Amino acid sequence: MLSIWRISWRNITQNKKRFFFTLLAIVLGTSFITSMLIADRTTNDVFHYYEQMYIGDADYWVLSDDHTFSEERIRSIEQDPEVTETLLALDKQAFFELEGDRSLNERSVRITGVSDQSSTLLKLPVVEGSLDNEGLVVPETVADLLDKGVGDTIRFEGLGEGKISAIVEYTQLLASPGDWEGSASASFRVMAPLDLLRDWTGKTDEISYLRFQTEGDGEALFSTMQEELQDSGVYIQPVVADDLQSNDIGGLYTFFYIIAGLAMFISGFIVFNMIYTSVIERKHEFAIMKSLGYTQSSVSKLVLVEMLLLSVIGTVVSIPLGIWLGDLFMQALLSVFAFDMVYTLNWKIPALVAVIIGLVYPILFSLFPIYHAGKTSILLTLKKENKTEASIWKSVRMVVGAGLLFFALIDHPLSYAAVILGVIFLFPLLLIGLGKLSKPLLKGVFHHSGTMAVKHLHQQLNRNSNTATILAVGVSVLLLFGAVIESAPQGYEKEIKETYGGDMRVTSEMPWTPEDIMKILSYDAVTAVTPLAEATPITWETMEGVKRQFSVISVSEEGPALWKDRKENEIEQEGSIVLGERAFAEWGGSIGQQISINAPNGVQAYRVADVVKTSHHSGYVAFMKEEPFEEEFGWRNSFDLLVSINGADDAVRDQLWVDFKEHLSKVKTAEEEVDSTTSALTGMNELLMAMLIITIGLASIGTANTLLMNTYERKFELGTMRALGFTKQQVRSMIVAEGLLIGLSGVIGGVITGMLFIYMTSNSSMMEGFMSYQFPVSNIILAMIAGISLSLCAAWISANTATKMDIQSSLKEGR
Repeated sequence: MLSIWRISWRNITQNKKRFFFTLLAIVLGTSFITSMLIADRTTNDVFHYYEQMYIGDADYWVLSDDHTFSEERIRSIEQDPEVTETLLALDKQAFFELEGDRSLNERSVRITGVSDQSSTLLKLPVVEGSLDNEGLVVPETVADLLDKGVGDTIRFEGLGEGKISAIVEYTQLLASPGDWEGSASASFRVMAPLDLLRDWTGKTDEISYLRFQTEGDGEALFSTMQEELQDSGVYIQPVVADDLQSNDIGGLYTFFYIIAGLAMFISGFIVFNMIYTSVIERKHEFAIMKSLGYTQSSVSKLVLVEMLLLSVIGTVVSIPLGIWLGDLFMQALLSVFAFDMVYTLNWKIPALVAVIIGLVYPILFSLFPIYHAGKTSILLTLKKENKTEASIWKSVRMVVGAGLLFFALIDHPLSYAAVILGVIFLFPLLLIGLGKLSKPLLKGVFHHSGTMAVKHLHQQLNRNSNTATILAVGVSVLLLFGAVIESAPQGYEKEIKETYGGDMRVTSEMPWTPEDIMKILSYDAVTAVTPLAEATPITWETMEGVKRQFSVISVSEEGPALWKDRKENEIEQEGSIVLGERAFAEWGGSIGQQISINAPNGVQAYRVADVVKTSHHSGYVAFMKEEPFEEEFGWRNSFDLLVSINGADDAVRDQLWVDFKEHLSKVKTAEEEVDSTTSALTGMNELLMAMLIITIGLASIGTANTLLMNTYERKFELGTMRALGFTKQQVRSMIVAEGLLIGLSGVIGGVITGMLFIYMTSNSSMMEGFMSYQFPVSNIILAMIAGISLSLCAAWISANTATKMDIQSSLKEGR
């Protein structure tokens, strides 16, 4: 007797094309999920790696709200027996001395002098040279742009010159623009020995910050130093690896996971369609098996083993493919950033999770057909009695489907699921209507084959409409994401301009004085100048006690709005704070509860008064009233100015660099902030569209599978048609017309559903006006071309199969 595994293998491979397309669907669905899991985990590793590289092995650091402070202030820390290693650093703004006509802002460079370039409190990945504590350390981008190598000399205007001793990979500490255009809004960065920089600047006893490592947890020393440094302008903070202020890529992964989930759903539907059709085809076989003594569980087990074989083979093939796709995805993802980041693909655990998903989801989608196979009735099947869908159920289905579409008017995430369900219920009606409307056209193009195509399409109405629905869902998601991508730059621009606080943000390495502000106000194009006090880095704790790090910004009643729809009573005079959306989500509490913050004046608890939407640090930020910010919090200086101008900003920028060249470090306009914020999203547009087109291609595999199943079921009918005089071309035209109707209905239904989704999203309170309603013409054209052309390709494959059938064999199978 043959084993159940061999029987199952013969059953699933009996129709080789059906087997191939079903297996391909499983492979694509599982590989998509695998690639997303790998890319997500690898991306987190990349950002964590660079954050750890930035902080090194340091446990605490001492900073100042006055740019520099005397080394004498932290002498006790350096001498404390619990401290195992220290690193002194001094920052100085300067300018490259270059040949050619380069403006001051283009030549701007921040020099960081450190006491030990090879310290474990720094992580500098050396590409060339060595960290000898004698020469300059420059990132690759700077070395390439200046055409310098190890041993070459760099001159700094008004300071001196130094030889390059090491060239390093990208690191946050030395993050520099990669071209002259980027240097307009960001300074270059290099590292020098601390003694050399002190000689150049004459600041022999000053440092910008101290990093140190302790033998234990250092809590006692931390508490002692907090009390000692209170109200001194110098403060101590724990070193926390938190990249959320600069890493806002999680939102993009939401889109990618939705696409991957959609691909898995389409793949699962193809599996369901295949196995359900197989069960229907084999009802007679199952009835005979049960009459010979097979139990219900034995029949179900046979079908279950078939699905296990398919899922195992699909998973084995898809995991290596998914790892390769994950690597390609990481290359495309990191290429949109301005810096050349390195990564190591983290694939082992994601691949293991993907194996479990790949083995489970095809079986989950097959549970109903498996159960249905075991419930096959012996008498009804052998009598060849078939049940048809009652007309009353058809009417109920249409009414329920139309009712579900009204959920588009309800602002709730579940409304999207309700609309999709409504579309599924209504799709047979769309397919019937489209068939009737297109029948004259199909008859004119395909002649009698077109008429037969419409007739045959109605014979398996549910199966064909479900196949078209899957294509429609793919198209609708493509349109929605396309609309989001197109709206995002406009939405970000609106949000940034509403909350930036001015037209330009001017940053200095030293606190701004009233005299500086008056001088800037004297510029003809300047209409307002507002100091912006931002305390950073400030550590705090989530509700679970996890340490995090962000910036706290001071606001005043007469100052500009730094968040949307600002209300004056949102921040009380004392003891309260307002959190940006991302900070609030990470904190995990609710409005009215207290958040613990390591302020410069010590650990303090503040009542969270509200959560607001702001562009500052992508919402990973906190706001506090000006008076408590200075008195309670302990921060009194402003390193940033918000400047409003009337006219071109280039002239103001140039004048600022001339007048404040000794300490000016960055000038960034609201427009440049918009460009930098949207650049990553714009760069991901092509990748996102490619993924969605592949998803539509996967849906077209479902179309091919459905047409193949229709073809095999109609072998006798097709044989009869051929025997009565139908040519191969007529049969081919008929099946191509069926595929065209399925593809066309899927695209039309997808466009309608997509426009509903865009309407729902644009009116959603969660979007807060971020996305406007629009008619994405280019994406609709792309969806129509991709959907119809791929459906025609699928139909062509099925048509070729039908034309190769032997007439006599087909007639014999119908006996």
